[in-house]
Amino acid sequence: MNFLGLNVKFPIFPIWNRNNNGTNFYDVKEFNNWTKDTDNLRIAQTHPILTPALLFVSKLFSQANFRVIRKSTRAEFKNSSLLKLLDNPNVQQTRADLLESLMFTQIANGVGVLYTKKNVFTDTVNSIYVLDYSLITFPDSLDKNNYINKSQNEKYLNTEIIYDEDEENIKIKLRDLMFFYDLPNAMHRNPYLAESRLTGLKQTLLNTQDSLIAKNIILKSNGKEMISGVKEGFPLNKEEKDQIERNYQDNYGLGFNRKRGLVLSASVTHKSLHIALRDLGLDESVKTDGNIIYTALHIPKDIISLEAKKTTYNNFKESMVSYLQNEMQSSLDAFCAVFNKVLTEEGLELEGDYEHLPIMQFILIERYKGVWERGNALNMLRVSGLPDDVALEMVGMDKNINLAPLQSTSNPTEENIEEEDLTDDQEEKIRQAINQEI
Repeated sequence: MNFLGLNVKFPIFPIWNRNNNGTNFYDVKEFNNWTKDTDNLRIAQTHPILTPALLFVSKLFSQANFRVIRKSTRAEFKNSSLLKLLDNPNVQQTRADLLESLMFTQIANGVGVLYTKKNVFTDTVNSIYVLDYSLITFPDSLDKNNYINKSQNEKYLNTEIIYDEDEENIKIKLRDLMFFYDLPNAMHRNPYLAESRLTGLKQTLLNTQDSLIAKNIILKSNGKEMISGVKEGFPLNKEEKDQIERNYQDNYGLGFNRKRGLVLSASVTHKSLHIALRDLGLDESVKTDGNIIYTALHIPKDIISLEAKKTTYNNFKESMVSYLQNEMQSSLDAFCAVFNKVLTEEGLELEGDYEHLPIMQFILIERYKGVWERGNALNMLRVSGLPDDVALEMVGMDKNINLAPLQSTSNPTEENIEEEDLTDDQEEKIRQAINQEI
């Protein structure tokens, strides 16, 4: 439906209403209408807990640093057209925007899709766009004959899909699309189909919204009061009640035909019907559902938590580094693997990492310590008389590296090791190297 120039699907959310007699209600019977006539991507964009969690994951993914290297020499190739394409993928987006949108849709839909738009008369890619996987219509031919020979690849990749049949109605060949999967693919007859992890979270997502709606209803209808005649007093008839309400109109701050209190000529008793929100456990329910959502996204509690529990900086730092290495890096490696299969030039390879982020700097310090230890071990092995190629191989380095001559040609033996100013661990390494050489 087009409303004020906006394409809006109603109802987006249950709408709060109140009629003339003061009854409060929502205009839908069940909140499940939130997921009716919509898809996972829309849910991911409108959920109070899921949406910021997905933004955290997708924004972190978008901070990757890329480089193109030659496979043969591992030397960095800085003038690659692929890097220029990633930096300026299309007229609407930057590299960070593209990566963020891709990861967001990949988790929401289960499959992220990039459309590589090429020049008219060449196969050169000039722009890349993120597509909504839910708007792709696959031909029936993809549900069979999945086991094709290499000689049939060309015909298979020329198979056309239809994107956004209701509006865009664009026909795109499979060779011009790149697919990125959140869950494993090729588990259906259509190899390009994969489930979204949000499918398993749907009840949790609904529970979260139901809890928030219940809290909203209580907030807008809470504070009712009950007034009745006391045992020793006189009962109130209808005429008395109506006369008192007409004489004392205290409806300030309230809606139409609603009054704040009563003034009576008879003895009455008063009892508040206020509901304590804490007793309903709605906030606890939201926290529990939120933790389930974070767990599904593999976000550690030391990074994001709804429980507001304090965590130390060291715990946060270790959790963040672990999340980058085990979750973000694996997603980035999968991203680069698809590019290397579809777009990267022959002999070149796209790589990415997050080592430039400030949180990763202390990992570099640990790595430098490891290099220093290996260098010391290499030097001691050479001083002990081992050939350079053997010493290099023992410390895990390329044995073909050309090393500079040793400053000292002394060849210590096990008898004179004690005269050197070495630690016990270094002495033990040298003894093992000498014994192995002997």
